[in-house]
Amino acid sequence: MFEKIQKIKQRIGPLWWYSAILFFVLRIGDVVNAFIGLWLVPRYVPQTELGAVLPLTQVGSVLGLPLAIILVPFTKYLNTYATRGELGKVKCLLRDMFILTAFIFIFIFLLARFFLPLIFERMRVGEGSLGLLIVMVGVAGVLCQVFNNALQALKKFRAISVINFLSSPFRLVTMLVFMPFRALSGYFVGQAAPSAFLVAVSLFCLRKELGPHIRSESYWEKEWRAMLRYTLPIALVLTFGAIQACVESFVIRHRLPDIDSAGFYVISRFAEIGGYVGLTLTFVLFPLVSERHERGEHTQHLLWQPLVASVGLGFLFVGALHFAGHWILGLVPSWREYQCYAPQMTLLTVVYVLRTGISCFSNYEMACGRFAFVPYLVVVSGVECVLLYGLTGVSYFSGFLPDRFVAWMVSLRAARLTFLLAVMLWCAAFSFVCAMVHLGVRAIRRKNNGSTL
Repeated sequence: MFEKIQKIKQRIGPLWWYSAILFFVLRIGDVVNAFIGLWLVPRYVPQTELGAVLPLTQVGSVLGLPLAIILVPFTKYLNTYATRGELGKVKCLLRDMFILTAFIFIFIFLLARFFLPLIFERMRVGEGSLGLLIVMVGVAGVLCQVFNNALQALKKFRAISVINFLSSPFRLVTMLVFMPFRALSGYFVGQAAPSAFLVAVSLFCLRKELGPHIRSESYWEKEWRAMLRYTLPIALVLTFGAIQACVESFVIRHRLPDIDSAGFYVISRFAEIGGYVGLTLTFVLFPLVSERHERGEHTQHLLWQPLVASVGLGFLFVGALHFAGHWILGLVPSWREYQCYAPQMTLLTVVYVLRTGISCFSNYEMACGRFAFVPYLVVVSGVECVLLYGLTGVSYFSGFLPDRFVAWMVSLRAARLTFLLAVMLWCAAFSFVCAMVHLGVRAIRRKNNGSTL
């Protein structure tokens, strides 16, 4: 039996083998997460606060942005050193990452004390202990990525599968215990619990790389310039991407009525399913491409397989929601008042599918150390943010812009969920087309040059 499994693994290759395992494990977790997002949260969180769940979660992501940026060279070089068998540098890099995380946590906590009250005011929720919990979730989420990326870079996909298999039930139990007492705070306690679990298990899984028998070997003196060159362009992408996600959820909560922001929360739980396949494939893609690129091997086929699969299956799901979305939203009593948002759910799913394809492409480029895609992705993200908040906050421009132009902006009636989703869709489609043109131009050049890499 074991030999047959090994033959199947060799036949389909490591990308699809580990992707299949992770996909199976993550989908089990997604069933639990769907139960939390589509039943548990709407049950305990009132409609007046339901729309604040996503933007407050994005606050944690923005708070953890400095650490997320540092993770960029961390994952790349950890994989590089592991591929070369330089375990001393692996240990030194892991140790430095843990130290930086501690300092950044203190910085994030101090920073959050100043601007979180302003955010709670705009999100129409009371602060209480929520501020500290959001900081903890933001840092725990990124700290979770530190260990997750360490396991990913070292290709410990079996450990990742076990952790993901157990973390979602752990999250569910935590929320079932805390949410009945205080819904929003209990939700964020449940968000932090799986991260703490992952850190504890990851430390055990990394005991070989962190053990005393491995002697630390310095990497900074020789590598810092290359690390800086590698990090700066990706820091731009991560920063603008985090701001973009934050602005999208914030503008919907800030500018739209409670019912619209609550409806967006519900339909986004379904829309995210369209990116499940692509996100799983992309997770496995990065270390495999990085390793082969370091060896000078052919990598192009590793991009097209997950890209076509994620976008293709994603649009099949879009078609299913288009025809059955209204029926699906009528299955559960707490969803029925959001049935009118079925067309917007289809629109949002298309956005997520396109972004999954863009993520697949950008992760492939980063794994190969290429960053020509950065300028247009950053520009599109910035333009979208300006359009979303600018068009919904027209009153700010009175007296600064010509009255005729302000009147035209008012006539758009931008403070509508359909309009905001349309802006998101056009920006996602433009970025995706740019990525495909990018790949097409490169393929033509390589064909003319006779290159195969």
